[in-house]
Amino acid sequence: MAKKLAKCSTYGNFRHGAVHARGGAIISLGINSEKYSSVGSKYRPEHKGHSTYHAEIAAILNLDRSQTKGAVMYVARASKGCNADRMSKPCKMCHAVMEERGISRVYYSIDDETIGTYKFKKDSDD
Repeated sequence: MAKKLAKCSTYGNFRHGAVHARGGAIISLGINSEKYSSVGSKYRPEHKGHSTYHAEIAAILNLDRSQTKGAVMYVARASKGCNADRMSKPCKMCHAVMEERGISRVYYSIDDETIGTYKFKKDSDD
């Protein structure tokens, strides 16, 4: 599903899609866009430009932490002009936002045949 979403993005060469799931159910979806993201801005270095809606942030932006804590994020990146998967490992800004919101694990496309994954540290209030 994240790959299908990535193909819907019109954001230049970086077409990402994200699926936020919890307990096997899809909670929300997101694609990247040029829209400004104040949530990501506190984690984005100024020299990188303004923070935009990355797919991961778009998928969890207006959700309460009770909906994101312990959830899983699936992220995919589609190549512009073809169907190939590309590296979609979350950037530092997205990683920080997902960690802050309590996401437990992220899965991301590396290429057409490879998926990467990593776990976030457990919350101190668990």
